[in-house]
Amino acid sequence: MEITEELVKRFQHYMKYDLSLSENSIEAYKRDLMELTRFTKDYNLTPSDLVSYMSHLRKKGLSIESILRNLSGISAFYDFLIQEKIFDKNPVASISKPKKWEKLPKFLNFEEVEALINAPDKSTPTGYRDNIILKTFYSTGMRVSELVKCKTSDIDFKRGIVSVVGKGSKQRFLPIYQSLQDELKQYIEVRHRYFIKEKDNGFLFLNKNSAPLTRVYCWMLIKKYCKKAGIKKDISPHTLRHSFATHLLTNGADLRTIQLLLGHSDIATTEIYTHITDNKVRSILEQFHPRFKMRNK
Repeated sequence: MEITEELVKRFQHYMKYDLSLSENSIEAYKRDLMELTRFTKDYNLTPSDLVSYMSHLRKKGLSIESILRNLSGISAFYDFLIQEKIFDKNPVASISKPKKWEKLPKFLNFEEVEALINAPDKSTPTGYRDNIILKTFYSTGMRVSELVKCKTSDIDFKRGIVSVVGKGSKQRFLPIYQSLQDELKQYIEVRHRYFIKEKDNGFLFLNKNSAPLTRVYCWMLIKKYCKKAGIKKDISPHTLRHSFATHLLTNGADLRTIQLLLGHSDIATTEIYTHITDNKVRSILEQFHPRFKMRNK
């Protein structure tokens, strides 16, 4: 089902006589529709197709305001198709508007992650625990709320996975690499020896009073070790989750796998990481490719 010139003319007629729009608005909506036809001439689009289209616009450098205006024009076009009984629903109504794309999430590069992980003093029980916490954050992409609720029984060492319960009480299983499995086994012994006072409540990470750690405590812990590692970025536990996803994508992982690991219900949320890696790739290209270097002189 193609967007033809005749269909565009009828859409313009609809905007002028049915919606009573100004000439400027009609031209703006027409431009939005023409932009869509450069992406695809098929108007039989799903919400997922529109999310890909928004990502395409973002990669072209369009601002959030421009993308939202573009979506308004496309939405008007689908309203026209519905009125003409050409199409039965407006896919724009089923997607989340890209409010979160205004500010890309911060992340650490690999060297900064290594410096952060190595900051705790592993010779002490608390330092050893903190080292494992940082490694678990970065190697699994857990949310801080998931980490503080994690119990020793959630780890399956035979299968090499940890079970977490995320948003909406959705359970997912995250793989743990072998060396972290070995360190977690050692930590559980340290935990039993130094952090269990009387009754074992089962939580994996405990404070000196045998109580489970809080989200605020984890936030303060990361701030402390960032300062010790000389990292000046303003980061939080979520920064390690962003770093996990960004480094996976940079090294070739597909979005669908990253979506499953992060526990995102909508892949549109995961697609924000493509903007980060696209910018990084472009920066590297401009820095090292001879043609780019020649043009920048």
